[in-house]
Amino acid sequence: MLYIHKLSDLSSKTADVESVYLIRELKQKTPYPFNPQVLGDYFSDFSLSATDKDAIDAALQLIDPAIIEMQNMLMERDPVHEEVNIQRAIQILMEIPAALRTNQAYVSEIIGGQEQFPGELAALFNKIPQLRGQEEKMVCNAQVNQVFQKVLRNTQFGFRHSDIIHEGQVAQLAGLDEGMSKGFFFHISLEDDLKKINYDVLRSKLPAEKVAEVERLRDNIVLIRKGVERAYQANMRMVNTALVLYAYVKWLTNR
Repeated sequence: MLYIHKLSDLSSKTADVESVYLIRELKQKTPYPFNPQVLGDYFSDFSLSATDKDAIDAALQLIDPAIIEMQNMLMERDPVHEEVNIQRAIQILMEIPAALRTNQAYVSEIIGGQEQFPGELAALFNKIPQLRGQEEKMVCNAQVNQVFQKVLRNTQFGFRHSDIIHEGQVAQLAGLDEGMSKGFFFHISLEDDLKKINYDVLRSKLPAEKVAEVERLRDNIVLIRKGVERAYQANMRMVNTALVLYAYVKWLTNR
């Protein structure tokens, strides 16, 4: 995609521009009248999988234990820890579960209908060039809108992303993961900070059990991050799906 790089980028304006090259591709790869198998093969690049759902499920199961572990660190009030950064990490994690659970339900719904999707789409799209009369067109238009609403979670042409995983959570978790790899949870003296001493060097001065504790926690943060990223990638694939659907409708209504 040339102009759609975020979930919020999809609009009728960007879809109009993107559909110019897409329609040429669709005509070549999925000629009219449509065959369900051919459509299924084309849409397979955008399909969601059980692996996506498993990664999301795993992340959800790990968030609360990770938060509890960080809260226990704070309760220790050990000067080896950087409490402000641990509090920040807790806040990042606390903002994820609601969006991830909504995403989990969305992914499950989409997966549940994927097997029937190519056949239903072929039957619907094959009718569009043959529509006669206003009533037929209104009925078909309502059916097309239902498809878009399911994919976009929206009655408008735009992906509703505010209540599911979007770029903000992905960026925050990436920052948390990177920060933990650089000793984010440990207090670094002003002198060491000014000297820009590498965390690998500083780690040797820290209590081994504290380092191991944080590294085990980071392993779980990595898995949480993977689940969140899989959710986001699934959402972007649905944006791609909606864009392709838009291109089909534009092609067929002007055929």
